[in-house]
Amino acid sequence: MKTIAILLHDGFEQTEALATMDILHRSHAFDITLLSDMDGLEVKSSSGLIVKADKLLRDSSTDDFDIMVIPGGKAGVEGLYASEPAMLLIKKAIEAGKHVHAICAAPSILGRIGYLKGKKATCFPGFELGEAIWQDESVVVDGITITGRSMGYSIDFAHAIVKLEAGEEADKRIYAGQLGLRAKE
Repeated sequence: MKTIAILLHDGFEQTEALATMDILHRSHAFDITLLSDMDGLEVKSSSGLIVKADKLLRDSSTDDFDIMVIPGGKAGVEGLYASEPAMLLIKKAIEAGKHVHAICAAPSILGRIGYLKGKKATCFPGFELGEAIWQDESVVVDGITITGRSMGYSIDFAHAIVKLEAGEEADKRIYAGQLGLRAKE
């Protein structure tokens, strides 16, 4: 089973984090860990929702996960970017060849550190992508990296992750279940 770390800092966008986590969970293909970049496990979303993470980010290493997901939320993204432990973990994940996926404002972190140079990507308008090849799309898959445009595309972003990481059949099964349909056998 693949392992996924979802990075959270105060001000994260709750739909981007939790809807993504829910879809990933429904695939039964991943062991998901919420990592708090705060002093404790409680992390406050941009709308004030308190989420209890599973582990402190500073106590994590790239050995703990195969895939990293970074939700947006302007304050959360700026908090992660200003956090030495978070940036170190992100950079080490990239160096280790981990799959790193980001949505909304979060792709700007990857752009600022040069990871998106020459890659197709999307993000919330107004956030910098560095030398990425901007795509006016809801979700962009470029190799092992997925970027999503905004909160409104959280479900599509999550489905793209399932499709890439667990396969098309797993994604079709989840999608059918979401709509109350029986998956075709």
